[in-house]
Amino acid sequence: MLRFLNRYTFLALTAGFLAVACEDDDTITTTTEDPATYNFQNVDRSGQLQRIQMLDTLIRKVREANDGETKVTAAELTALYENSAKMFGTDKNLASKTYDKDGGATKNAIYALFNQVEALSGNPANVEGGYLVTPEGLEPAQLLAKGLMGSVLYWQATDVYLGQEKMNADNSKVTEGQGTAMQHHWDEAFGYFGVPTDFPANEGKDNTKSAEERAWFWGSYSNQRADQLDLRQDIMKAFIKGRAAIGRNDMIARDEAIATIREKWDLLVAANVVHYLNSAMKANNEQRTGAYYHNWSEGLAFAYALQYNPERAITNEEFAHLIHLFGANPKEATEENLQEANLLLKEVYGFTDAQLLNL
Repeated sequence: MLRFLNRYTFLALTAGFLAVACEDDDTITTTTEDPATYNFQNVDRSGQLQRIQMLDTLIRKVREANDGETKVTAAELTALYENSAKMFGTDKNLASKTYDKDGGATKNAIYALFNQVEALSGNPANVEGGYLVTPEGLEPAQLLAKGLMGSVLYWQATDVYLGQEKMNADNSKVTEGQGTAMQHHWDEAFGYFGVPTDFPANEGKDNTKSAEERAWFWGSYSNQRADQLDLRQDIMKAFIKGRAAIGRNDMIARDEAIATIREKWDLLVAANVVHYLNSAMKANNEQRTGAYYHNWSEGLAFAYALQYNPERAITNEEFAHLIHLFGANPKEATEENLQEANLLLKEVYGFTDAQLLNL
């Protein structure tokens, strides 16, 4: 049974700053071997790769302020978020794909973070350990980067494109270069994972390669967590399985793949929360204040991303308690509560003791 959360938005973060299954009568099930890579005819994930690169450009702009001298304006960040300059020759943008089931609260919070970056930037007093931070220790760059990873890339993939509406699309009429509507929606979900078609054999770590051959954002973080929890093959095989199943009109196998993608990606998000909780506590114990603020902010933003998956393991109550345990900001957080947050995630997601310590 799906469990839905009362949606939390970045308003909770900025407040301190500013004060499926589809049925088809023709469904068939067959046993066939799926390809080893995401190698199918008529695949187009260009829109997703463009948005991923837009996000990369946006975060790079925010991080320019880490030198304590560069002024980064809200207008500059808004232009990148809305793609008013039509990067890549397209009017596609991040703003129109941001989570929108909260009356615009998430988008408003993102714009508020842009204003905060402008207010803080250009002043070396607002830089701690190489990171632009608020007086409370929150790092806007991480709240934006991981916030948009969750509210755009993750939400669009797991809830929108793998959701019932998109998966009820036509699967008979083929458009050259895109396949059927259902195939195209599946490819778009895959595009938001941000990996090469031969991932993880090709880990996509060579930043000199083309966008299609690199691991971006979620793909990159799946690489980073692989030593302790390697979910890459599970997620990749599920994307391949689902696309192949759609091609032979096997909706049972497709829906199995959707369930696997949601389950394993949810686990990947949680693993990153644990990693940054561990990193924050370690940095704090070593009195590396800037690193502590940075890792705490990153962990919190990853935690907020948990809410966007319609088949997440965490319940409403557990999610609310997790956010509470982080505290309002890193200066108010306690190690006892951060340790409890880790134990909560262990209980919900089944992490081993070794993973809890070493992620």
